Amino acid sequence: MKIKVYSPSNPLLKKYIESIYILTHTSEEKPAKYITFPTIFTIVSISEKSKSITKGNKLIIQQCDNNEVETNLVSNFNKPVYVEYEGKINEVTIYFKPLAINSFLEHDLNHYNSSNFSEFSPFEDYRKSMIKILSLQNDTEKIQAVEGYWLSKLIGFEHNFLETILSEMMYEENNALTITELCEKNAISRTTLNKHFGRHICKTPSQFKKILRFRNAVNKYSSNNARNNLTDIAYSVDYFDQSHMTREFKSVTGFSPKVFFEKTTALERKQIRWLFL
Repeated sequence: MKIKVYSPSNPLLKKYIESIYILTHTSEEKPAKYITFPTIFTIVSISEKSKSITKGNKLIIQQCDNNEVETNLVSNFNKPVYVEYEGKINEVTIYFKPLAINSFLEHDLNHYNSSNFSEFSPFEDYRKSMIKILSLQNDTEKIQAVEGYWLSKLIGFEHNFLETILSEMMYEENNALTITELCEKNAISRTTLNKHFGRHICKTPSQFKKILRFRNAVNKYSSNNARNNLTDIAYSVDYFDQSHMTREFKSVTGFSPKVFFEKTTALERKQIRWLFL
């Protein structure tokens, strides 16, 4: 299995898309297996001539010559997912920044989110366009075509408080604020915040904050010279202490922080971290 990770080349798309990766797996290779972990991003995948089978927290992507393209939306998973690729696979996956995908969609994100791995075809020309993009042999052309397609769908999105609260949650100096404190600061009820998070992000604020803490800890570890000092990392990303960090890591990943960092592999960009099996 080969994976190439790209940052958007278009300056406008950098506001909305964290990264794009191309994944290929040949029919001669043995099945590729890895564990992926919860993320604050909204993930859109397109795969040529494949079908996916979900079994609890396991996702199997198989070659299927009768299915021209498979498209999936992943916006709400809170536990590790075991992924397996079998046969010839040609896949492009886009990581949209929190809330950003709403700037391209005609309906609320929740409209498209029917399961953890929802079939996703938001536009009339989507499947036909994705088939054409996946048929491109040059990776650079493929990425350019993906960017061009999503730019053509950009309509913008404004919300009277979600963008502010997300910014406050993700800004390092404010990430210690509780959900209740964020609501009070922005003069909204927790019920209202939950409703709008569910509509446009497909997570609860508490789920988002928990995953954000985990991802911030991963980023700190990746950039920290004193990697063994997990206590300092815990305090710097809004855990009460190292034991709190350990409990939440086990909840989100199934592993303690120490074991997680020993076993996982960063895929060129620190925001994509998998454990290969």
